[in-house]
Amino acid sequence: MDQGVTDSQFFMWRTLFAVAHADNVVTSEEIGFMAHILEDIEFSDAQVNILKEDVMVAQDPVLMFKGITEYKDRVKFFEFARDLVWVDGDFASEEQGVMIKLGEIHNKEADYDKIMGHTALEFEDEEFSFNNDLSSQSKPGDISGIISNFGRRFVAWFDGK
Repeated sequence: MDQGVTDSQFFMWRTLFAVAHADNVVTSEEIGFMAHILEDIEFSDAQVNILKEDVMVAQDPVLMFKGITEYKDRVKFFEFARDLVWVDGDFASEEQGVMIKLGEIHNKEADYDKIMGHTALEFEDEEFSFNNDLSSQSKPGDISGIISNFGRRFVAWFDGK
């Protein structure tokens, strides 16, 4: 597949990768998390090359976040970001600051009138429980459970389009 994911989804991943750099330390767990994404998601060749560069070179998370144009993709970003910031067992203050800033941008730009009708329908079909996913993690830094759940959730979400 050479078409890759949508531009909005692509920027969701770029934002996630940028968040990994927020504390100026990219741990082996975070690198493993990002490598797993690159292996499991069917990005175009051009998208893979950009994301590989993003693994090595920090991007501005705010700028990347502004490229997420679809509300649904922004919501998924925040779900996946929870996994990413905890993958190394440490939710650093810099990562917290970035997440707060992105949350503020999201809340400021969200069209809540449009969202309300869409959200009511999604709640009925929601099968994911974040707390249940975390219970499969045996200890901080054990990424196998997080990555497995993360990949399954994304593929289910992406295929449901």
